[in-house]
Amino acid sequence: MLRFLLRTILTLGILLAILVGAGLYFLQDPNRFKPEIEAQIEAQTGVPVKIGGDISWKLLPPISLAVADVSARHEGADYSLATLKLDANLLSVIRTRDINQWQIDALVIDDLILRQSGDITHIHQARLTDFSPGRASPFEAKLTFTAAAPDAAGEDARASGGGDGTIPLTVKGNVAYDLDESRLSLTDTRFDTAYDTTEAAGLCDLDLVMKPGVLPPDAADAIIPLTVWRGFDWTGSCLLDRLKVDDETFRNVAVTLKNTGGNSTTALNAPEFFGGSAGITIDINAARTPVAWKIVPDLQRADSQALMGWLDQRLKWIAPLAYSGAITMTGNTEAELVNSVSGKTTFDGGKGRIDISQMKQPVLNLARMLNDTQRVEQWPDMWPYERLIGEWVVNGKTHAIDLALDNLTAKLNGDYDPLTDALDMTARVQFSTLPDIRGFDVNPLLRDLPIPVNCRGTLEVPDCAIDPKASREIVASVLAGEKGDEARAEINRQIDEKVPEEYRETARGLLDLLGGGKRKDPQE
Repeated sequence: MLRFLLRTILTLGILLAILVGAGLYFLQDPNRFKPEIEAQIEAQTGVPVKIGGDISWKLLPPISLAVADVSARHEGADYSLATLKLDANLLSVIRTRDINQWQIDALVIDDLILRQSGDITHIHQARLTDFSPGRASPFEAKLTFTAAAPDAAGEDARASGGGDGTIPLTVKGNVAYDLDESRLSLTDTRFDTAYDTTEAAGLCDLDLVMKPGVLPPDAADAIIPLTVWRGFDWTGSCLLDRLKVDDETFRNVAVTLKNTGGNSTTALNAPEFFGGSAGITIDINAARTPVAWKIVPDLQRADSQALMGWLDQRLKWIAPLAYSGAITMTGNTEAELVNSVSGKTTFDGGKGRIDISQMKQPVLNLARMLNDTQRVEQWPDMWPYERLIGEWVVNGKTHAIDLALDNLTAKLNGDYDPLTDALDMTARVQFSTLPDIRGFDVNPLLRDLPIPVNCRGTLEVPDCAIDPKASREIVASVLAGEKGDEARAEINRQIDEKVPEEYRETARGLLDLLGGGKRKDPQE
């Protein structure tokens, strides 16, 4: 879009030189030269242009050219421009035909609309003053961006800048353009944007170089526009004094940008992030096919309860959270990224409290089989822990998680599909004895015993339970093991107290069957 607009404006500037050279002849009826002007623009830009409105110009200082109702189609994009007015310094035009030496007193664009792949960019007004190539000049613009609408009716409704999904943006700063290098530089440029879920305002510097060549249009479901990544090089930085995402506002967010030959690095640092700090670095190599991604997050001492609430997660967790690692992906669609994701990250929850109600129920069911539920029932739903650390390894939709919560350790393996939120994982949970940590109190028969747990359903509503067959095998293993006598004695006591006399022998027979027969006295 930018390359095409600049070429068009340059061509109109050349027409100003022709105007000066031709004199009053052209003043007779400028509209009679529409075909010649359209042909000249197409020759300079390679884009067929249609001028549907009036053309006007004047030689009295400043010399001016105004064009109305311009439309074009270029590289899969449709352009429509209500009006463009160009005022040039007469003396600079008279002195030389070299446009690099000209001075533009004012360039005003009204109602420029770009439609591409369902997205709509509407520049309501843009104004550039005191411009000459290679020198920083003041500019300001007001525009809106509307993402692809769900249907044609929605697209038409949102073309005027209204409706959900429209991002209004105001920009004001200084711009310089070098024609020879096709370089555009923005300095001290303040922007302000508002959106349904995201708002931002700040100050930016950006250096943008347009590269020659025509690239094929981007796919409709592309995550990043390859025409931008491969068609431009850039360096820049922004300091956002406001970044509002949903209902949370972050201050003093620093962003640095760099892209060379399609290989880019974007770094974001938020020094005030839920009581801690957060940063992320995203490397994208769009020069290769498929596109290669590397994401490195860095979260330090964030308030986990506030973070979970902001992420709309139901997990109740109060702790200072740290998170780091690296994730790689390939592709440029959501499905490609999910299927190719690979990496390893670690987290440290410090000391805090976490909701264990989902984990508590399967252990309580197992404790019932040993007639010892009191210990588990006394666990508070919001568990105050001394340590919570973990490691996450992902390969596509396959995940492996190692977790340690006080004296509880868990190893989870299985599949999770973020596109459908489908969960199918198994876990091995084990309670051990740690002398320096007050851990979960369980029946001694369950300590150091791997307990299998299956989780199905969705991550939003997981269904985790100990398999009944596995539960029976655990109880049978306990009864047949070294601690079996102790367990039998406890269960026999429970049978004597709670089972009617006429059923006690049957219950003891089932107990012997479950435990693999009566244990022999070692002296026999």
